[in-house]
Amino acid sequence: GKEAKADSIFRVTEKSYLDLKELVTADMPRPSVISEKKFGSSWFMPSGESYVANLYKDAGADYMFKDLPGAGSTPLAFETVFDKAIHADIWLVKYNQSSEMTYNDLRSEYTPYENFDAFKKKRIYTCNTGAVPYYEEFPIHPEYLLKDLIWIFHPELVFGYSPRYFREMP
Repeated sequence: GKEAKADSIFRVTEKSYLDLKELVTADMPRPSVISEKKFGSSWFMPSGESYVANLYKDAGADYMFKDLPGAGSTPLAFETVFDKAIHADIWLVKYNQSSEMTYNDLRSEYTPYENFDAFKKKRIYTCNTGAVPYYEEFPIHPEYLLKDLIWIFHPELVFGYSPRYFREMP
């Protein structure tokens, strides 16, 4: 019996998302981006038709694995990711641990990570899903995540914004 209220909330969320998306114009440079990290022997990369790939596009990035078929994640060998994404401008990593992840932590976890340009140039942004309500909020508020991504890819569009989920890796 709350359909009208639900529709109203949806419309507000949709408008917020679309207003943010309009900030990004077709003529803007699009930094290349990769996400996640190796888990066991595979790197689960969001596929090209996934909501993640669409968020990256809407936020003004060139997602390095946009050509992967499907809407879920695709397990890839580290070497496959490295070969294609060594020169990615930005790397986004989600993790869950009690302390903030650092470059030393990432290097200790898997030394070859340090060979990515995003690692060398200190262009990694992290989201500690144990410290922020990422998974609890973004399914119903994708505009929150979109604004964080715009802040990462085009900070001049959201000047003064304090990100909700992602931080520059210290």
